[in-house]
Amino acid sequence: MKKRQIFLSWLWVILCAASILAIVPLARTIQYFVSKWLGRSAFGYFVLISVAIFLAFMLWLLFFRLRVRRISSYLCLTAVGFTYVYFTLKLWAHPEEAVHFLEYGLLSFLLFRALRNHLADITIYFSAFFLGSLVGLFDEILQWITPRRYWDFRDVGLNALAVLLFQIALAFGIKPKDIARSIRPPSLRLASILLTINLILLGLCFSNTPQRVASLTRLFPLLSFLEKEEIMHEFEQKKHNLPGLGVFFSRLDLKEIKAIDEARHRELAAILKEWADRPYEDFLRTFSAQKEPFLHEFRVRIFRRDQKLREANKLSPGRRRNQALVAAFRENLYLEKYFPLTLRDSGYAWPEEFTRNLAQQVPPDASYQSPVGAGFWLVRSESSLWAAILITIFLLVKMNLIYAWLVRKRDKKNQPAGGIEPSTC
Repeated sequence: MKKRQIFLSWLWVILCAASILAIVPLARTIQYFVSKWLGRSAFGYFVLISVAIFLAFMLWLLFFRLRVRRISSYLCLTAVGFTYVYFTLKLWAHPEEAVHFLEYGLLSFLLFRALRNHLADITIYFSAFFLGSLVGLFDEILQWITPRRYWDFRDVGLNALAVLLFQIALAFGIKPKDIARSIRPPSLRLASILLTINLILLGLCFSNTPQRVASLTRLFPLLSFLEKEEIMHEFEQKKHNLPGLGVFFSRLDLKEIKAIDEARHRELAAILKEWADRPYEDFLRTFSAQKEPFLHEFRVRIFRRDQKLREANKLSPGRRRNQALVAAFRENLYLEKYFPLTLRDSGYAWPEEFTRNLAQQVPPDASYQSPVGAGFWLVRSESSLWAAILITIFLLVKMNLIYAWLVRKRDKKNQPAGGIEPSTC
């Protein structure tokens, strides 16, 4: 019976993880179908309703069935529920992304249930979190190699956050009685191994630069399609802090951008006109950031500019509308200043009167940092990244060895004289 229970609990984990990964190639089709018949916001409402139902059920379970009277448990569950709601609303411009909270919340629960057959101390929450985060990483890697899907470190973080929130709800809200506070060395070792795998895989993702992809495709020509995918990370990305504009990131320095604009604006504008009515995603794959950094950056900034303007037009006056207007205006201002000839000849330039009217609605001192090309820009050096990962792994090994030694020492001290267990008769 025990073996069957273990098998079924892990089968549910595998089915859930496999379903999450299997949806990746179908996500655009599902998004199109739902958006057409129910509207794009249906994804967000579905997540909000699901969170509300789950939270209500858990509060009912705690109060009426388990008869828990700890106020901290109810506060914890409520805080977790409102955190799910907060991030769902924060993603309202792209509500389909909020579905990840449901997927990884369910995965987090199933991982806890499966690990409970093997772990009986508080490391179960950490092991479940690290395993769930690992699935989230593979999810994003699969998106990277899937046409019309995109890699994003932010989504890696959101996947991990969904797993973490559910483990917090379990640890501080539900508080299962059979989870011991004392940690067994094998349990600590498992959590450390899972954390190490996460760190190494994250490090490899950061190190998957365009140069590495190019080297890999030279060795294995069958992987040449990867050169068309977006950049995972770029250590040499340049940060431009421009007074009156904000912070912008680019693979090129400002002098290079202006030089290319002057030398190739007719050629590049002709390409942009030719692709004006063709899918945006196909354009990005054909003119990747590795092969055509100027053209790629120009088109992405045009997309963000126009998208933010459409978003602002749909919103009521307020903070979110102002932020969207600032983004649209500043992206356009950056294009006008550094891509002026290509902008003019491609037909993407806004009329002067429209730009002047928009400028009157945007506070001149508003701060802005463009996410275009930013990646995870805090990680600027590959050597320091791997040094930090290796030091962390070394400390984990050291911690496990010391903790195992302390436990053995404690057990030896508590062992009866002569090593004979007292009789239980």
